[in-house]
Amino acid sequence: MALMGSVFLIPLFAQTYIGYTATQTGYLFIPMAFVMMIAAPLGGNLIGKVQARWIIMISTFVAGIGFYLFSYLDPRSTAIDIIIPMSVMAFGMGFGMAQRTNIVASAVPPREIGGASSVLALVRNISGAFGIAVFGTILQNSIKNNVMEIGKYSTINSHDPKIIQEAIGLMILKAQVMGYDRVFLVAFFVAMFGTILAYWIKVSKVVHAEVFVE
Repeated sequence: MALMGSVFLIPLFAQTYIGYTATQTGYLFIPMAFVMMIAAPLGGNLIGKVQARWIIMISTFVAGIGFYLFSYLDPRSTAIDIIIPMSVMAFGMGFGMAQRTNIVASAVPPREIGGASSVLALVRNISGAFGIAVFGTILQNSIKNNVMEIGKYSTINSHDPKIIQEAIGLMILKAQVMGYDRVFLVAFFVAMFGTILAYWIKVSKVVHAEVFVE
């Protein structure tokens, strides 16, 4: 939910406020793919060596730090300012990916692994879609509230229509950027909540016994 609900805003931010083209924005996601490709095997190698819940907690926490770093984006941000948070987030998500999949497979008998994997994919997709809807709503409401708040405490000491128009544009711009920051902060808290919940992950010993017998 945190991943899909916030990351889908990165291309919008890069193209709308930083001025990148669609192609340039696509290049920003290339390091993310490489980092995730490196992190996933590292986390997978720890299967059976470290309890899955600890790996998932650490990986989710690291991903949350990436979301938090996104909250510092503004129109003056560079490609590095986007790539670093995205890489941190990608490392966290990739590092725990194998563990998340493995515990689902370990929680059911071998004959049910296919169904369990399908349910896992379904939950991820539903959570992602729900996250996009919720975070999109948060963004819109936040921008509206920010415009009202900034306008209430702003004074334009000029009667020149051009200056007034420019000042209003700057206020709207600030309100929009603050709205994006709030979305990333919400994603950070969602990830931290997931980190806490991961502590209680436990695979049934009965299921393990059944798997062993089969």
